Amino acid sequence: MLSSGYHQAELLASRRPIDAVLAEGGLGAGEEQRLRMIPEIKAYGKTLGLSATQNYDTLAQGWDRTIWNVSGCAPLSFTPVTWWFPVVGRVPYLGYFDEADARAGEATLLADGNDAYVRTAGAYSTLGWFRDPVLPGMLRWSEPELAETVFHELAHATLWVPGSVTFNESFANYVGEAAVERYLVDRYGPDNEALSGLQRSNRDWARFEAILHGLYEDLDTVYRDTTITDAEKLARKTALYASLESRVLTAGLEDAVPYINSIRRSGWNNARIMQFQVYNSKEESFRTLLDRNGGDIKKFIDNVGAITRGKDDPFAALEAAAAQAAAGDVQIP
Repeated sequence: MLSSGYHQAELLASRRPIDAVLAEGGLGAGEEQRLRMIPEIKAYGKTLGLSATQNYDTLAQGWDRTIWNVSGCAPLSFTPVTWWFPVVGRVPYLGYFDEADARAGEATLLADGNDAYVRTAGAYSTLGWFRDPVLPGMLRWSEPELAETVFHELAHATLWVPGSVTFNESFANYVGEAAVERYLVDRYGPDNEALSGLQRSNRDWARFEAILHGLYEDLDTVYRDTTITDAEKLARKTALYASLESRVLTAGLEDAVPYINSIRRSGWNNARIMQFQVYNSKEESFRTLLDRNGGDIKKFIDNVGAITRGKDDPFAALEAAAAQAAAGDVQIP
């Protein structure tokens, strides 16, 4: 962890104001174009009701490290390994700035009998502790990917429900996805190529999400079955994860190749599917409330804040409000 603290300080020390970087020049044409977009994306987010924070006002110039996230989960239940931090509370992942440190964290989780998952992260967030910079790698992203990430982080700054990282990440993910479509329509019109490509990608992602949610439920049923032994559970677990490729191939994706390649390259386990759940829970309930608020993202955020305030289980409050809204028997505050 001392290494992570050093590299985080190194990252924050590399921050330079975007205006200063642009004035000096030296970026590639594509990188400069992306960097100029970020203040525009933030300004657009403000029109949607997202807080205009001082995050992403700077570039981590010359900082070229990869960020690694490590998560763990019990092998025969969806009980995540968590770590506690002030303000944020318990989180189901740890971030590292060095692959060797991340692999050591993975080895510790595996030695303790857990499933483990290591992935890279393209953006960096201190969740309000510091003014987070744009990372150099973000300037090589597509415009939709860049905008969605900025909207995601602005959503965190706009609404944070204490004590539920899964709720907060799923909420921010949904806001980012909704906001980026509005952004592309307003910036380029309703028939632009970037929006069409994003919508194609989102259709496939929605099908893949459904597959993973189904796999999660199938696995959870096995893990909760008290009539079978742990050995039988492990065998069924192996078979269910092995079925993921065939589930994707028969799901009607417009382009299944990236998903199949990802499955074959790194596989899935409880830790990985738990990370999926952290970022992709209760999307239908969020969508119901956004629709009930007439598609107004600001009203939607205010509504989510009102229904979750002071609640021990924000997801339960969300689902109850969405069910009432779907039934049409409640006025949105």
